[in-house]
Amino acid sequence: MDIKQFLSSIKAKAPTVNIEGSIMDNEKVLMGKLDGEDLYKTRDRARAVGDVTLNFQAPSMVGNVPTSFGVGASGQYFTQEDKFPEVLKQFGAPDSVEYGKGLTVDQLSAYLNTPITENVDLDVNARINPYYVDPVDGQMLGKDKFVGAKLRYNF
Repeated sequence: MDIKQFLSSIKAKAPTVNIEGSIMDNEKVLMGKLDGEDLYKTRDRARAVGDVTLNFQAPSMVGNVPTSFGVGASGQYFTQEDKFPEVLKQFGAPDSVEYGKGLTVDQLSAYLNTPITENVDLDVNARINPYYVDPVDGQMLGKDKFVGAKLRYNF
C-alpha cells in the first residue's frame, strides 16, 4: 500500500465532547447590612468546563487490527461581574468589578495505539498543560509535559 492510498484510507471517528457549565444573570448576593438594612449586589457569571477529542482510525497493517490515534484539548471558561449598589458610591465603591480570564486551555493531548506484530501493540500518550499552576501556592510554573508508552503482549 503506498502512502497516498494509506492516507486516503484514514477514517475520522465520532469526536468525544464533554461540556458542562452554567450562566447566572442579575443574581442578588447579600453583602451585609448598612444602617440596619440588607445590602445586595448583583452578579452576572458564566462558567463552563469541558474537553474535546478528535479520534481517527487507520487501516490495519498487522493482523487485521487497525491503528487508532487522536488529539484533544480541555479547558474552561469563566467570567464574572459584580455590580454594586448606588449607596456604596459615597464610600468609594466602583460601579462594578470583573473577574475571570474568559477561555483558557488546561491541557492538550494526543494518543496512538498501533499493532507492531500479531501479538504486540504499542500505546503512546502525550499531554501538555500550557498554564501549569502549583496546586499548593498558586504560583505559575510554566508548562507541564508528559509522554508515556506501553508495549502490550497478547497471549
